[in-house]
Amino acid sequence: MEPWLFALISSPLCLTATVFNIIFFFCLMRPVSGVTLRNPLRFLLIVVLFNSTFQQLLTALAIIMLLFESPFWLQTLLRVLIYQFFCGNFSCNAWISIFYHMSIVPQHRAIFIWIRRNIRVVLYVGFVLNQIMLLFSLTLGTVSYFMLEPVPENFTSHDLNTTSAESLELDLYLFHVANFLYLLYCTCPMITLLISWGKTFVYLREHIKKMGQSSESFSQPQQKSQMRVTVTGMVQAALFLPSSLWTVAVAALFITDLFEIVDPHRFITMTFCSASSLGNILCFGFSQSVFRHGIVSVINKLKMNALC
Repeated sequence: MEPWLFALISSPLCLTATVFNIIFFFCLMRPVSGVTLRNPLRFLLIVVLFNSTFQQLLTALAIIMLLFESPFWLQTLLRVLIYQFFCGNFSCNAWISIFYHMSIVPQHRAIFIWIRRNIRVVLYVGFVLNQIMLLFSLTLGTVSYFMLEPVPENFTSHDLNTTSAESLELDLYLFHVANFLYLLYCTCPMITLLISWGKTFVYLREHIKKMGQSSESFSQPQQKSQMRVTVTGMVQAALFLPSSLWTVAVAALFITDLFEIVDPHRFITMTFCSASSLGNILCFGFSQSVFRHGIVSVINKLKMNALC
């Protein structure tokens, strides 16, 4: 991808996502009357907005850096931070889907009943472990990437002494370990999203059929909210799938050393990150009542001020 095309596509995505992030953060901090949002869901949404905001700001910085020459280490560090904040929401989305699945779908097995009763502890511990794994893999990958030295095309074991050869082999090994951990981190949330939202949707669909056969009305606010959250979750998973597949492909290509050919300047990857982050935020804006009612409240206030 050419630099100008990256800037042309990513600039409006960054601006739009940042505006929504600010609005939604305000809605979380000052919810309208009658809307309550408790932890751990509130905590996860704050993390999502935090990660998305910093990712978009760093992407905007990457666009600005196209105007002048910047050192290689700064470009690499900036891209790693973008991946860090973008992928940090992978586990957030997965844990949100698990939270809703446990809240909506009745559980019968002992292990799932225990998880449902202790969902806060399970979620917080799992989230922290996920973030440690992501931070470790990206840090290890970055350090080993900087330590790797260019190897001549006619390299043989006789060209370097034993110490240099062993050092190069160790750096390559650590780099591949980091990519494997990154690949594992990106794959698990994708599978979790598809399974949890899929099972929740199937349960609600069967529940609606039973209510229709018994002539019951599907008009209760809680049931409508559950269906809206589930359908939006499926849309979110569909939007999340292309970016997560690309991220998994990036990790696989890094292992095979083909990524430098496919996306040498990381413009395609950063564009995917910006588009997916915006889609993710918009899905939350539709599914979460704290965001919907907050935006409606802001619009009504603006109308009243305009009339006055």
